[in-house]
Amino acid sequence: MKNRGILLAALALGLPVLGQAPQTTAIPDRPEKLVFKPIRYDMAKAKDYRVKLKNGITAYVVPDPNGQPLVSFDLVLKAGRWLDAPGKEGAAQLMGTLLRTGGTAKTKADDLDEKLDMLAAQASGNLGDTSGALSLNLLAKDAKEGLGLLLEMLTEPAFQQDKLDLAKKNLRQQMERRNDDSTGIEQRELGFLLRGEGHFTNHLPTAASLDAITREDLQALHGRLLSPENLMVTVAGRFDRAEMVKLLNETVGALKAGKDAKAAGRPPASPYVAKPGIYVVDKAVNQGRVTMNLTMQGLRVTDADYPAVAVMNHVLGGGGFTSRFVKKIRSDEGLAYSAGTRAQAAQFLGDTGGFTALFQTKTRTVAYGIRLALAELEKMRKDGVTDEELKVAKGSLIEGFPARFPSKAALAGTFASNDWTGVPDAYLETYQAKVQAVTREDVLRVSQKYLRPDQLAILCVGNAKEMEEGDVKDHPGTLSEVAKLPTVKLPLRDPLTLKPLK
Repeated sequence: MKNRGILLAALALGLPVLGQAPQTTAIPDRPEKLVFKPIRYDMAKAKDYRVKLKNGITAYVVPDPNGQPLVSFDLVLKAGRWLDAPGKEGAAQLMGTLLRTGGTAKTKADDLDEKLDMLAAQASGNLGDTSGALSLNLLAKDAKEGLGLLLEMLTEPAFQQDKLDLAKKNLRQQMERRNDDSTGIEQRELGFLLRGEGHFTNHLPTAASLDAITREDLQALHGRLLSPENLMVTVAGRFDRAEMVKLLNETVGALKAGKDAKAAGRPPASPYVAKPGIYVVDKAVNQGRVTMNLTMQGLRVTDADYPAVAVMNHVLGGGGFTSRFVKKIRSDEGLAYSAGTRAQAAQFLGDTGGFTALFQTKTRTVAYGIRLALAELEKMRKDGVTDEELKVAKGSLIEGFPARFPSKAALAGTFASNDWTGVPDAYLETYQAKVQAVTREDVLRVSQKYLRPDQLAILCVGNAKEMEEGDVKDHPGTLSEVAKLPTVKLPLRDPLTLKPLK
């Protein structure tokens, strides 16, 4: 007994004991000396989960046998804002909302809510610029009943007048607050600046268009869209794949086109290129919001340049605290809490992609911040990236790739999104290898190709007078002098009409 106590004490202290081989694995004295095995992630293949239902609808069925006993359904609508009739802007958005909240021909809206509550189900409906969905998450044992309710919402919506009135009231209240904060102003004006006034994404609802939308308008739009060719399905969770495919074929797969249905088509292309300049929106706040935008004509994720652009963006500002923008503008100069860049590929063939550098700082230091950002862009154009930056960026993009699919539902949604936007399966399957193949020469080439200072469209939202004057004491220089670009003052828009205010 005494010897047993000594043995346990020795083991607890990590001391060698009689008959035990000494430990030889040394613990590094510095954290950077730690060595980890490389992360290997084999991307799931979309074709292994793709199913064609009896009526031609594409479904992505992704079982999760070891997950929680839940199932998530998405009835995806291949439609969006581009279908709004002139003067009826907001109709598609309202229809997406009312599919869920407006009741059905068989079930009143409040009764439908109660049925979903009894199933402990979470349901939602939306229709955005280019797509939307009726979504449902519930216990796997109730999947059949839940899918039946979801299909009822899709095929027999009532668009109850009281629920439509409530949705319009809520939307109008959101519209009334459009100019309350600079973030909303920035996002709205960026849309006009980067895609042009005529682009469908900028056909935003107004008080007049909202008043003009009727229940009959929603019924007509719904009737036009109720067709297998305008739908996709994703389902993920704990279920037997064969049984789920059978259930889908008996329900969604049995759906037929309505008498007024027609193909929604695809969103119109947007080849618009923003005009270079410094655009200023005057808003009485002490923080200036800055976005520096460059059009990347036609760049899609399938383009040969895209992996190198992703690496370039990561080094410049997409990589968080390791990126140059964050180090320079936030850490070194203390000008901004948030700073970074993003490179956004075109969603559909024929559209334009874009590169954006963004930060928020005091209005007095907006001009100085832009000068710092321009210097970083020029440095990237001239010198590209270092070997260490390339290694870190590629490692982060490759090892962070699995995080893009945190759940089986996210995986199914990605497959459906790529299907709708025309991205081939091979993109996801080869992404990591293509990033790994990026060289310093590749990054330098795309930097010189896309980072064109003379093509910048810089949007600044804040106190215009203070942004123009700059920080006279510590960092002299006016906003209009930061680049050889014209300065354009953009007026605030009336929140209910979107017409420029005097």
